[in-house]
Amino acid sequence: MNFTKETKYAIFKASWIILMLGTICDLSLIENLNVGFFNINLQFSSLFLILYLVSFLIIYPLNKINLLFDEKINKVNIIILTLLLMLAFISSYFSIMQKYALVTTISRFTLYFLAFIATILNCRFFAKANEFILKSFIYANFIIVLSSIADYYIYDFNRLLVDNFGHMETKHSAIRIGQITYLRPSGFVTDTNLTAFTIAFASYLLILNRNKFNKFFTYAFYLLSGYSFGMLASRSALLLVIFFLAAALIFKQINWKPILIFTIIFSPIQLLTPQTQGRFFQVADKSKKVEEMETGRPLIWKADVFAMQVKPLLGLGTNVFFKQSDIFISKVRGQINDDIYLKELSDSSHQPEEGINPHNIFLSMIVEYGIAGILLFLILVIYNFNYILRIKKWNSLIAFTGILFVSSISNYAPYYKYYMLLCTVFYVNIKNDLRIERDAGQKK
Repeated sequence: MNFTKETKYAIFKASWIILMLGTICDLSLIENLNVGFFNINLQFSSLFLILYLVSFLIIYPLNKINLLFDEKINKVNIIILTLLLMLAFISSYFSIMQKYALVTTISRFTLYFLAFIATILNCRFFAKANEFILKSFIYANFIIVLSSIADYYIYDFNRLLVDNFGHMETKHSAIRIGQITYLRPSGFVTDTNLTAFTIAFASYLLILNRNKFNKFFTYAFYLLSGYSFGMLASRSALLLVIFFLAAALIFKQINWKPILIFTIIFSPIQLLTPQTQGRFFQVADKSKKVEEMETGRPLIWKADVFAMQVKPLLGLGTNVFFKQSDIFISKVRGQINDDIYLKELSDSSHQPEEGINPHNIFLSMIVEYGIAGILLFLILVIYNFNYILRIKKWNSLIAFTGILFVSSISNYAPYYKYYMLLCTVFYVNIKNDLRIERDAGQKK
């Protein structure tokens, strides 16, 4: 088809928005569709991702595919990620839950890896594509903020999310004050900590690029995101916000005034939410601290250690820890003996009452892809850290450090599709240091 470049760019922008909204609002269309070897769950995210890839093939000139490798950073990252993907297929093929692991590897990692490549090429072909992606990401997070507030205050909307958008009603999505339970509303995103993380990241991007947005939108975003953030009551995301602002001041990326304005609007309103108040009660309650050690992250990380020992070379396969997590946790607690433990691990049809992720991206790699997986991932992290340091893109360095921090203590990476989309937004904006091109004379 003979489209002008302007038309192609318009198609790209439309397809990106569809991909982003489809990934955020991951509606289940068809569940448990049997297609030969595979048992498929058809979701908005996969459907819109395929549409994005088809659009890419229509608008992108194949004779310029070499642009993918004209920069060393892209070449090295594509090679490492390709090796990681191949390892994911090998680990999943030899997994006790082979079908589940292979389907997850295809629907999640393979498709989003292809989208990652397509996005890099689109940003090489269209001069302002990366800035459009960054700007649209901020607007999309405003939708996430509104959906989070609606999740709490509109019961029917909450039921819609639970019934159709993969939301889980578990102990991890609530704060308790005495006998009262308060929902931690994640909105369209299916995990509360991931919602808090993306709001924190988008807020930082908005502060950096505040002069590119209407002031009323900027202040409304600060205010509403602060309220939503308070209801999410995510400690890791709160630490991330503090880190972003402190590091931006230290590296002189933002002066004190816009940070002060953001803090004055964003922070106090959180105290109005019962979820944030509940967090304060938990900090002061010694019994809650003991409970956290016995049922929280320390317990899960001990379970990760048991999982590593099952298949130290190849790992369990993609997402299999989630399916077997209750077995490992029961073993840590001493609730099952060795015979039952080994029997449950060999049950390919095992379904947990409440699946839990490893809560650490580095542990995820070694648990699910073994020694080779963690080595490849460490190479990926170290190479990109050194690259960002070498080109002196301080905002990108701050964001990369923050992403690694929350990915090391939270329960979503790399289990959620939206997390991978967020990482793509970050990656294609590294070289412009997460900034929309500034006007001449624009102040920091």
